[in-house]
Amino acid sequence: MAREATIRQLASLLDDPDENVAVNAMAELLYREKELGELLGELQEKDDPVLRRRVHQLQAALTLRRRRRAFARKLDQKNVDFIDALIDVHLQWFDNDSRPQLEESWQTFLANAKKREINSLEEIASLMRKEGFTAEIETTLRPENYCIGLILREKIGSAALLCGICRQLVRDPENYAVLRSCGDFTLCHASGSLLIPAHDWQISRAKSLQDMELFDERTLLKFASSTLFSAAVNSDSFRYILTIAQALSGRDDDAMLDYLPYPYYPDDGKQDPQKD
Repeated sequence: MAREATIRQLASLLDDPDENVAVNAMAELLYREKELGELLGELQEKDDPVLRRRVHQLQAALTLRRRRRAFARKLDQKNVDFIDALIDVHLQWFDNDSRPQLEESWQTFLANAKKREINSLEEIASLMRKEGFTAEIETTLRPENYCIGLILREKIGSAALLCGICRQLVRDPENYAVLRSCGDFTLCHASGSLLIPAHDWQISRAKSLQDMELFDERTLLKFASSTLFSAAVNSDSFRYILTIAQALSGRDDDAMLDYLPYPYYPDDGKQDPQKD
């Protein structure tokens, strides 16, 4: 009962005219997420427009938090749905985009691709050249290259993710693997042939596969998210640093950033260097 009374008291502050009071109440309610029950649904029925707006903001924050946790759980699954999770990666960076629209973009691309037979690296290369897709080397300077919606729309993307996407187009994906060697991502057929997207979809023969690094679908997803995380750090974008760290770890507590320097984790043992 005491907990419920505390929750109700915090909720009563959501329509406070002082924005700081309302924001602090929202932060505390987010911390007590598991105790909210049906409260937010009840508050949405109130007539107060300010209250409804802030409840909506709170619900949106909870939705994003749950989406991040769901993504972290997907990365732990043995058989992950690559495109579904790749949409999650996109939504880490463009969190206001629509999942249904991203799913529709993928289905449109897939339907167009399946108008022809895709049974070889040569046919993949022909399709991607005809569609005008360009692969770029891996970089934190172009985070949009790791977001499937932008890849499908602009037809420019990370070579790593384009390899993963192309693997979804063949009838026998078990005979294809994404490998990296000397910085180049390739799609390798079991026969030893390699498709290199960043070299204008060139096909070559592998001399040896021993020194190549295998990227399964989970590893590709982690690679894309980690690259976005690095892009956020490079641009000092705290919001995205926090968002992507939560998505990768599945955690919401402050300690998940304890390996980063000030100002990302300014605990008692880490001070602002400008104050030294």
